Amino acid sequence: MKICQVVLLLTLGAGAVLKAQTLPAGQTLPAGTALPAGTVMVASETMPGGVEFFPELLASSHPALLQGLPMTPSLSQGLPATPVTTETEPKPLTGKDRLILFWNESYASPGAFAGVSAGALVDQLRHTPAKWDGDGSAYTRRFASEYGQLATRNVIHDGLAGITGLDPRYVACKCQGTLKRSGHALKMTFITYRKDGQLALDVPQLASAYGSGMISTYWYPHNQFSPLVQGVQFGHEQMGEILIGNMVHEFGPDMERHLHLHALTARRHPRPDDDD
Repeated sequence: MKICQVVLLLTLGAGAVLKAQTLPAGQTLPAGTALPAGTVMVASETMPGGVEFFPELLASSHPALLQGLPMTPSLSQGLPATPVTTETEPKPLTGKDRLILFWNESYASPGAFAGVSAGALVDQLRHTPAKWDGDGSAYTRRFASEYGQLATRNVIHDGLAGITGLDPRYVACKCQGTLKRSGHALKMTFITYRKDGQLALDVPQLASAYGSGMISTYWYPHNQFSPLVQGVQFGHEQMGEILIGNMVHEFGPDMERHLHLHALTARRHPRPDDDD
Protein backbone atom coordinates (compact mmCIF):
# COMPACT_ATOMS: atom_id res chain seq x y z
CA MET A 1 0.00 0.00 0.00
CA LYS A 2 1.35 3.33 -0.99
CA ILE A 3 1.82 5.73 1.97
CA CYS A 4 0.66 9.27 1.35
CA GLN A 5 1.12 11.04 4.65
CA VAL A 6 2.91 10.41 7.91
CA VAL A 7 2.00 12.11 11.14
CA LEU A 8 4.89 12.50 13.55
CA LEU A 9 3.70 12.92 17.11
CA LEU A 10 6.22 14.66 19.37
CA THR A 11 6.18 13.30 22.88
CA LEU A 12 7.50 15.74 25.46
CA GLY A 13 8.13 13.02 28.02
CA ALA A 14 11.36 11.36 29.07
CA GLY A 15 12.05 9.64 25.78
CA ALA A 16 11.82 12.78 23.57
CA VAL A 17 11.49 10.72 20.37
CA LEU A 18 9.21 11.08 17.36
CA LYS A 19 7.18 8.05 16.37
CA ALA A 20 5.89 7.84 12.77
CA GLN A 21 2.29 6.86 12.14
CA THR A 22 0.99 5.87 8.67
CA LEU A 23 -2.31 6.73 7.02
CA PRO A 24 -3.88 4.64 4.29
CA ALA A 25 -3.72 6.01 0.73
CA GLY A 26 -6.34 8.64 0.09
CA GLN A 27 -7.24 8.99 3.76
CA THR A 28 -7.12 12.45 5.29
CA LEU A 29 -7.69 13.81 8.73
CA PRO A 30 -11.31 14.71 9.48
CA ALA A 31 -12.14 18.36 9.23
CA GLY A 32 -11.82 20.21 12.51
CA THR A 33 -9.52 17.57 14.04
CA ALA A 34 -7.08 19.28 16.40
CA LEU A 35 -3.55 18.03 16.50
CA PRO A 36 -1.73 17.72 19.81
CA ALA A 37 0.59 20.55 20.74
CA GLY A 38 4.04 20.10 19.24
CA THR A 39 2.90 17.72 16.43
CA VAL A 40 4.85 17.98 13.17
CA MET A 41 3.48 16.90 9.78
CA VAL A 42 5.96 15.34 7.34
CA ALA A 43 5.18 14.02 3.86
CA SER A 44 6.86 10.83 2.67
CA GLU A 45 6.34 8.11 0.05
CA THR A 46 8.36 5.10 1.17
CA MET A 47 8.45 5.40 4.95
CA PRO A 48 7.67 2.13 6.75
CA GLY A 49 5.42 2.21 9.76
CA GLY A 50 6.65 2.05 13.30
CA VAL A 51 10.04 3.73 12.67
CA GLU A 52 11.38 6.05 15.36
CA PHE A 53 13.14 9.28 14.53
CA PHE A 54 15.30 11.35 16.83
CA PRO A 55 14.84 15.14 16.85
CA GLU A 56 18.51 15.67 15.97
CA LEU A 57 18.14 13.79 12.68
CA LEU A 58 14.99 15.63 11.69
CA ALA A 59 16.37 19.01 12.63
CA SER A 60 19.52 18.49 10.62
CA SER A 61 17.62 17.73 7.39
CA HIS A 62 14.57 19.95 7.98
CA PRO A 63 15.50 23.26 9.64
CA ALA A 64 11.85 24.28 9.69
CA LEU A 65 11.24 21.62 12.35
CA LEU A 66 13.34 23.59 14.80
CA GLN A 67 10.42 25.98 15.22
CA GLY A 68 8.34 24.81 18.13
CA LEU A 69 10.52 21.73 18.68
CA PRO A 70 11.69 21.68 22.28
CA MET A 71 15.30 20.53 22.55
CA THR A 72 17.00 19.10 25.59
CA PRO A 73 19.52 21.64 26.97
CA SER A 74 23.19 20.79 26.90
CA LEU A 75 24.42 18.76 29.82
CA SER A 76 27.29 21.19 30.34
CA GLN A 77 24.78 23.92 31.21
CA GLY A 78 23.59 21.98 34.21
CA LEU A 79 27.01 21.21 35.66
CA PRO A 80 28.26 23.71 38.24
CA ALA A 81 31.66 25.18 37.54
CA THR A 82 34.35 23.80 39.84
CA PRO A 83 36.21 26.63 41.57
CA VAL A 84 39.97 26.64 41.02
CA THR A 85 41.95 27.49 44.13
CA THR A 86 45.60 28.41 44.28
CA GLU A 87 46.06 27.38 47.88
CA THR A 88 44.75 24.53 50.01
CA GLU A 89 44.70 24.81 53.77
CA PRO A 90 46.48 21.90 55.53
CA LYS A 91 44.87 19.45 57.92
CA PRO A 92 44.91 20.49 61.60
CA LEU A 93 47.82 19.28 63.70
CA THR A 94 47.42 17.24 66.86
CA GLY A 95 49.64 17.64 69.90
CA LYS A 96 51.64 14.59 68.89
CA ASP A 97 52.07 15.96 65.38
CA ARG A 98 53.48 19.20 66.78
CA LEU A 99 56.03 17.33 68.91
CA ILE A 100 57.13 15.25 65.92
CA LEU A 101 57.40 18.38 63.80
CA PHE A 102 59.55 20.11 66.42
CA TRP A 103 61.82 17.07 66.71
CA ASN A 104 62.29 16.80 62.97
CA GLU A 105 62.98 20.51 62.52
CA SER A 106 65.45 20.72 65.41
CA TYR A 107 67.27 17.39 65.53
CA ALA A 108 66.44 15.20 62.51
CA SER A 109 66.58 17.58 59.56
CA PRO A 110 69.65 17.39 57.29
CA GLY A 111 68.58 20.65 55.68
CA ALA A 112 68.59 22.42 59.05
CA PHE A 113 72.12 21.25 59.82
CA ALA A 114 73.21 22.30 56.35
CA GLY A 115 71.83 25.78 57.00
CA VAL A 116 73.54 25.92 60.39
CA SER A 117 76.85 24.92 58.81
CA ALA A 118 76.49 27.58 56.11
CA GLY A 119 75.63 30.25 58.68
CA ALA A 120 78.65 29.32 60.79
CA LEU A 121 80.86 29.51 57.71
CA VAL A 122 79.58 33.00 56.91
CA ASP A 123 80.33 34.12 60.49
CA GLN A 124 83.75 32.53 60.19
CA LEU A 125 84.51 34.55 57.08
CA ARG A 126 83.19 37.75 58.67
CA HIS A 127 85.05 37.02 61.94
CA THR A 128 81.86 37.44 63.96
CA PRO A 129 82.61 37.76 66.77
CA ALA A 130 86.30 38.52 66.38
CA LYS A 131 87.01 37.50 69.96
CA TRP A 132 86.38 33.86 69.08
CA ASP A 133 89.30 33.82 66.65
CA GLY A 134 91.81 33.59 69.47
CA ASP A 135 91.81 29.79 69.61
CA GLY A 136 91.37 26.96 67.15
CA SER A 137 87.73 26.29 68.03
CA ALA A 138 86.28 29.41 66.38
CA TYR A 139 84.20 27.55 63.81
CA THR A 140 82.95 25.06 66.40
CA ARG A 141 81.76 27.88 68.64
CA ARG A 142 80.10 29.63 65.73
CA PHE A 143 78.40 26.39 64.66
CA ALA A 144 77.12 25.91 68.22
CA SER A 145 75.90 29.51 68.26
CA GLU A 146 74.00 29.07 64.98
CA TYR A 147 72.46 25.84 66.18
CA GLY A 148 71.50 27.48 69.47
CA GLN A 149 69.64 30.18 67.53
CA LEU A 150 67.86 27.51 65.47
CA ALA A 151 66.80 25.47 68.50
CA THR A 152 65.64 28.58 70.38
CA ARG A 153 63.68 29.76 67.35
CA ASN A 154 61.94 26.40 66.97
CA VAL A 155 61.05 26.28 70.68
CA ILE A 156 59.48 29.75 70.57
CA HIS A 157 57.81 29.20 67.20
CA ASP A 158 56.28 25.78 67.83
CA GLY A 159 55.39 26.61 71.43
CA LEU A 160 53.52 29.83 70.60
CA ALA A 161 51.93 28.20 67.56
CA GLY A 162 50.57 25.43 69.78
CA ILE A 163 49.18 27.94 72.26
CA THR A 164 47.56 30.17 69.64
CA GLY A 165 46.40 27.29 67.42
CA LEU A 166 48.34 28.51 64.38
CA ASP A 167 49.99 26.14 61.94
CA PRO A 168 53.82 26.24 62.05
CA ARG A 169 54.24 24.37 58.73
CA TYR A 170 54.91 25.78 55.31
CA VAL A 171 52.14 25.11 52.79
CA ALA A 172 53.29 24.95 49.17
CA CYS A 173 51.43 27.00 46.58
CA LYS A 174 49.06 25.22 44.19
CA CYS A 175 49.61 27.89 41.58
CA GLN A 176 51.81 27.92 38.49
CA GLY A 177 54.66 30.26 37.58
CA THR A 178 57.93 31.14 39.27
CA LEU A 179 56.86 34.66 40.24
CA LYS A 180 53.57 33.54 41.80
CA ARG A 181 55.24 30.74 43.74
CA SER A 182 58.05 33.02 44.91
CA GLY A 183 55.48 35.57 46.04
CA HIS A 184 53.67 32.82 47.93
CA ALA A 185 56.91 31.81 49.69
CA LEU A 186 57.46 35.44 50.69
CA LYS A 187 53.88 35.79 51.92
CA MET A 188 54.08 32.61 53.99
CA THR A 189 57.09 34.09 55.79
CA PHE A 190 54.74 36.47 57.59
CA ILE A 191 51.35 34.71 57.59
CA THR A 192 50.05 31.22 58.28
CA TYR A 193 46.80 29.28 58.70
CA ARG A 194 44.51 29.26 61.71
CA LYS A 195 42.44 26.31 62.92
CA ASP A 196 39.47 27.42 60.84
CA GLY A 197 41.59 27.46 57.67
CA GLN A 198 41.80 31.26 57.45
CA LEU A 199 45.08 33.12 57.00
CA ALA A 200 46.45 35.19 59.87
CA LEU A 201 49.60 37.09 60.80
CA ASP A 202 52.22 34.60 61.93
CA VAL A 203 53.07 36.19 65.26
CA PRO A 204 54.89 33.05 66.53
CA GLN A 205 57.14 33.18 63.47
CA LEU A 206 58.07 36.82 64.04
CA ALA A 207 58.50 36.35 67.77
CA SER A 208 60.73 33.33 67.29
CA ALA A 209 62.98 35.06 64.74
CA TYR A 210 63.60 38.20 66.76
CA GLY A 211 63.39 36.48 70.14
CA SER A 212 66.08 33.94 69.24
CA GLY A 213 68.24 36.74 67.81
CA MET A 214 68.03 38.72 71.04
CA ILE A 215 68.63 35.69 73.25
CA SER A 216 71.69 34.66 71.25
CA THR A 217 73.48 37.90 72.19
CA TYR A 218 73.81 36.61 75.76
CA TRP A 219 76.43 34.04 74.73
CA TYR A 220 78.27 36.60 72.60
CA PRO A 221 80.73 39.09 74.14
CA HIS A 222 78.49 41.40 76.20
CA ASN A 223 80.51 44.54 75.56
CA GLN A 224 80.04 44.19 71.77
CA PHE A 225 76.55 42.73 71.33
CA SER A 226 73.29 44.22 72.62
CA PRO A 227 69.87 42.52 72.43
CA LEU A 228 68.23 45.69 71.13
CA VAL A 229 70.85 46.39 68.47
CA GLN A 230 72.70 43.29 67.31
CA GLY A 231 69.84 41.11 68.56
CA VAL A 232 67.38 42.86 66.24
CA GLN A 233 69.87 42.54 63.39
CA PHE A 234 70.09 38.82 64.07
CA GLY A 235 66.30 38.77 63.91
CA HIS A 236 66.44 40.25 60.42
CA GLU A 237 68.86 37.51 59.43
CA GLN A 238 66.57 34.89 60.91
CA MET A 239 63.66 36.16 58.81
CA GLY A 240 65.88 35.95 55.74
CA GLU A 241 66.75 32.34 56.62
CA ILE A 242 63.04 31.56 57.00
CA LEU A 243 62.37 32.98 53.55
CA ILE A 244 65.18 30.88 52.07
CA GLY A 245 63.74 27.82 53.78
CA ASN A 246 60.32 28.54 52.29
CA MET A 247 61.85 28.83 48.84
CA VAL A 248 63.53 25.47 49.32
CA HIS A 249 60.23 23.91 50.38
CA GLU A 250 58.48 25.47 47.39
CA PHE A 251 60.96 24.67 44.62
CA GLY A 252 62.89 21.79 46.18
CA PRO A 253 60.64 19.02 44.80
CA ASP A 254 60.88 20.49 41.30
CA MET A 255 64.67 20.66 41.48
CA GLU A 256 64.76 17.10 42.72
CA ARG A 257 62.71 15.93 39.75
CA HIS A 258 64.79 17.91 37.26
CA LEU A 259 68.04 16.57 38.68
CA HIS A 260 66.58 13.05 38.90
CA LEU A 261 67.51 12.81 42.56
CA HIS A 262 64.39 10.79 43.23
CA ALA A 263 65.82 8.06 40.97
CA LEU A 264 69.00 7.96 43.05
CA THR A 265 66.94 7.69 46.22
CA ALA A 266 64.94 4.83 44.72
CA ARG A 267 68.17 3.01 43.87
CA ARG A 268 69.47 3.38 47.39
CA HIS A 269 66.19 2.13 48.83
CA PRO A 270 64.79 -0.34 46.30
CA ARG A 271 61.21 -1.45 46.67
CA PRO A 272 60.72 -5.04 47.84
CA ASP A 273 59.63 -7.53 45.22
CA ASP A 274 56.30 -9.24 45.38
CA ASP A 275 58.04 -12.52 46.16
CA ASP A 276 59.76 -11.08 49.23
